Amino acid sequence: MARQSTKQADPDVETSAEGEEVVGGPEASEDAPKAKAKKEPARGDLPEGYVTPVGLAKEIAKRGLQKTKDGVVRTEVPPQMVYSYQRNASKEDPFPTETVKDSLGHDRQALKLEDGIAWWERKNARAEERAANAKAKADKKAEADRKKAEASTEEAEGEASTDEAE
Repeated sequence: MARQSTKQADPDVETSAEGEEVVGGPEASEDAPKAKAKKEPARGDLPEGYVTPVGLAKEIAKRGLQKTKDGVVRTEVPPQMVYSYQRNASKEDPFPTETVKDSLGHDRQALKLEDGIAWWERKNARAEERAANAKAKADKKAEADRKKAEASTEEAEGEASTDEAE
């Protein structure tokens, strides 16, 4: 018993004499879109000495300026980190971004590479200073707690010796 095909005929697909399917037929090749023209870049080159925040992140990683909490130098700095510092920078020492025109005439947020590196080093110094202050405060509190514990121990021993003397 021969099976009948339930396949619907597609008007864009033709079958050649050998049984091969030819998509589109002769008129389809005429209507086919020409090869796409090469797109122009959306962003042009920045002026000499300027980088984007992403470029700054790459340079920070290359110079080894970012460390983990354990003090290990990070080999990669995510751009989100730089954008976060840019957005949340203090008013006393703002992130040094400027609006510059690229080679295509578009306004872009960029910064001078050396200004960005100097800002990052100041940020690291502030972070180290805060960590040192926090450690000094914790050490001072631990010392005060130790002295307080010694004093209470001496008091307890003093009371015990007066009880023995009676």
